[in-house]
Amino acid sequence: MPDIALFPSASHVLPEGKLEITITEHRYQRMLKESIEGQRDFALCMRSEEEENDETITRIPAIATKVRVVDFNALDNGLLSIVVEGKTKIRILSVRHERDRLLIADYLPFRAWPPTPLTAKHQCLVEKLKLFFATMPEIGALYPISEFDDLSWVCQRWIESLPLEVHYKQLLIAQDSPALTARFLLKLLDNHQLFDDDIN
Repeated sequence: MPDIALFPSASHVLPEGKLEITITEHRYQRMLKESIEGQRDFALCMRSEEEENDETITRIPAIATKVRVVDFNALDNGLLSIVVEGKTKIRILSVRHERDRLLIADYLPFRAWPPTPLTAKHQCLVEKLKLFFATMPEIGALYPISEFDDLSWVCQRWIESLPLEVHYKQLLIAQDSPALTARFLLKLLDNHQLFDDDIN
């Protein structure tokens, strides 16, 4: 059974999504080096609200995203900033710490959402997402090529961006398709809550 390094994060990325993260600790520098050298992949996992310390974390939400590095930049403070792109979802089976407290998981692949044509009733979700990207240019800049005609792509970008509790996000991404997420987003839009920071 394959294993994978885990990077617990309060920010989330799903397949075809992108996220900029800063590598600050030696264990994550090792994780990155091993990934670049092809020794072991790594995945971003959602941090449970009750888990605050990476070094003692034991409870990891079941679904994570295997990623690859698509860009990197050395910061003035000597740290490294990288941009990762989500590749596939995985289901975490068990976790353990290595000697330097890097979190390692046994895992299995998890089903991906199929490409889903956008219908007229979902066009409002696209327009709101474009507006969100325009008001958050640091996020919008990560997507010079966007797939606004694919409901799966649009819904996954919304899941990444909305301030939902982790267990709600896990429920949505565990579905076989974006249908439940689309209904949820349309309901938020009807209630004028699609940009409400208090959604949880």
